[in-house]
Amino acid sequence: MGPKVIAFFLPRPPNYPMPFVDVGDDILLDILALCDVYTVIAVSAIDKRLHALTQTKQLWLSLIQDSTFRHVLELRPPNNLELQLHSTRELVDLIKRAVIGPPPWWPGGPSSSRTPSYTIAFNTGLEIIHDYRLLPGARYMALRGASAVGKDLVMYEVWTGRCVWGIAKRTLTRFAIDVVPGGTTARVLLALPTAYVGGGYHLYVEEVDFITGTSSEVFRLGFATRLKSLIAIVGEFLLYSLPSSDAEEKQVLVNWRKSTYVVLNYGTETNSSAILIPGYIVASHPDTSPPYQQLFTVTELDAFAPHWQPLTTISLSGQLFPSTIPITTQERLEYKGRPLGEFMRTHVRLSITPSAVYRGASTVMVYVNEFPKPRPTPTLTAQMGAFFRGRRQPEESARAALLTYWLKPPGQACGLRLVSAQLATPSFNTSPLTPPRAVLEHSGSSFTVSYYQ
Repeated sequence: MGPKVIAFFLPRPPNYPMPFVDVGDDILLDILALCDVYTVIAVSAIDKRLHALTQTKQLWLSLIQDSTFRHVLELRPPNNLELQLHSTRELVDLIKRAVIGPPPWWPGGPSSSRTPSYTIAFNTGLEIIHDYRLLPGARYMALRGASAVGKDLVMYEVWTGRCVWGIAKRTLTRFAIDVVPGGTTARVLLALPTAYVGGGYHLYVEEVDFITGTSSEVFRLGFATRLKSLIAIVGEFLLYSLPSSDAEEKQVLVNWRKSTYVVLNYGTETNSSAILIPGYIVASHPDTSPPYQQLFTVTELDAFAPHWQPLTTISLSGQLFPSTIPITTQERLEYKGRPLGEFMRTHVRLSITPSAVYRGASTVMVYVNEFPKPRPTPTLTAQMGAFFRGRRQPEESARAALLTYWLKPPGQACGLRLVSAQLATPSFNTSPLTPPRAVLEHSGSSFTVSYYQ
């Protein structure tokens, strides 16, 4: 007889991970419902079982009703009873149409393209309106200069017309607001001038609960600061620019939760621009060496860790320049191999749209309007020769280009990728780079918001 083989089956340790194939379909569906559209589509390509799971109607109902998804796309409140009547294929088509967005002619197209509008009317009239805007997500609007509720800055929920918060600050001149995606919380950055002329501004951050209408001060700058403009507040970071006493634009990045700051100097005042988004600062500025073409740079906020200074004053002595800013990745802007932009002769605009299908990712559009080079004045002999030959020296035409990039969430390798590059027209100087999804209109003592899709 051969040797006997005795097999022992030991129990699985408590912390041993369960094989993926042993996870039940109901649990997998619950997990997928927490994912974004990109992840669901990626999972559907793994095998037949997962592909079948991703075709479940309840999963796509969950995706299209997700508050973060709808916040990014600035969609009106969902009609859940109506959505229940759609098939899986129809729900997928609704998501596709919502993600693609409005056509190029929006909002000036046929009236049939507009969904039911929401109107906020004031019976007691209004003072002169200094500023009004839709907030990110297009569920709330902010209004500065209203007397209807005895406040100087008020916020309303568009869908119900309810005043959700207000503050009386007669000296308020500037503000910026960050709405937590899919949530009911906002952070309001306020700039209040000091009591004496030329004394600068005090900065405050109020955290607002839209459900209760209460707010609390979560940050106060303990000294007056010079201020040109409030750029943005995003999460625990805020960004503002300083008045320029020279030809350079300086921006102050503040971590208000930790009371630290860093001063950024990207270059010239005329064509430097920076945008603060979750996890990143995205900027466009000219190179400091020939051919002085425009650079598009992305810096992860975590990369500033060695450079933070305590927020006891704002000192320019430690400011970071393009050569010392811890840039994560950068692109030299060009069209068909030819550099775009030259020092002091270029107008650049940035537009950043968060992705609704890939959580944390964004689409970045960079518009570069290149002014024609000034030609040297020809000599008198050259002018006479051209006159008798009946020829005129040709003028160099201006160029404008629109570049589109895909920006992955922070922490991912190869986070920036060029998607397209195309010639543009000078009309982009004043028109929005991306059509608005929700439109706010003011007429008399009422405001109307209409939504796409």
